[in-house]
Amino acid sequence: MCSACCKSCKAPPGCSLCPPMCCSPGISYCIFDLESAVFDTRHVYKRAVIELAASYNKVIPEAVMIQSGPMETAEMAEMICRKCDLPVSWESFRFQLNERTSDLIANPTLMPGVERLVTHLGRCCMGLGLITSCSESMYCTKIRDREDFFQSFSSIICADDADLKAPKPEPDVYLIAMKRLGDAGPDCTLVFDGTPKGVQAATDARLPVVMLAEKDLPCCWSELATLRLETLEEFDPTEFNMPPYSCTEPPTKKQKAPSRRSSQKSAGSQRSSAALKKAAADSEADEGEEEESEGQEVA
Repeated sequence: MCSACCKSCKAPPGCSLCPPMCCSPGISYCIFDLESAVFDTRHVYKRAVIELAASYNKVIPEAVMIQSGPMETAEMAEMICRKCDLPVSWESFRFQLNERTSDLIANPTLMPGVERLVTHLGRCCMGLGLITSCSESMYCTKIRDREDFFQSFSSIICADDADLKAPKPEPDVYLIAMKRLGDAGPDCTLVFDGTPKGVQAATDARLPVVMLAEKDLPCCWSELATLRLETLEEFDPTEFNMPPYSCTEPPTKKQKAPSRRSSQKSAGSQRSSAALKKAAADSEADEGEEEESEGQEVA
């Protein structure tokens, strides 16, 4: 792509049309995790677990919720059923949990800041890849009515991809995504993921990773991340030698500063106003003294 930061990177024919900084060494490719970096579904499982436990008149301790964070659904269901003594088998709990989460993520919201970032990277000729833990059919359902936005991604790896042999935390999904992006390499590719297993997978693929973590996620689960943020609104592309937003966005209009002349006029007006007030006060004081003296003479 434009930023020929690794030996195999090649500048495309239309590179002359890109912003100047686009052709400097830095990140040329970005890979996003759909569920935790594009869609903001980080709270979905927590909400679904709490609601499902409440239907059995049970409250899940916060420590158990934190412990279940990086677990697969089956492992999480087994632990919660055991520690909270739920009157249901963990297999049944997992089935109910999957149904509830499917309802909650049927129309997920975008991660704050992701639309701006993806649009910016696309305009800078960056190669964009997308990975997801759902099947291709479910992916098509999730992106309904947002197809134009997802056209920005040139490579999409779904959970039922024929080349994918092992899920996260194995690095396979990121290695496949890099391969399909063409010239992507570890030294010019950046990952955005919000799960501990995703960070582990990206790290094992020797890729730098920005972790979009929940505020209460223990710091020990983000130790491998290159950078930890809560949302993409906090992300600054220049930290990774990527073109700044100013390259692709119109400059913000600055408020016109008052001229020196008008400032002087305003100051003069204030002085005149103060003088008038003082004169009026002196006049009232003089009138009061005259009235008092007249009263004394009459007496």
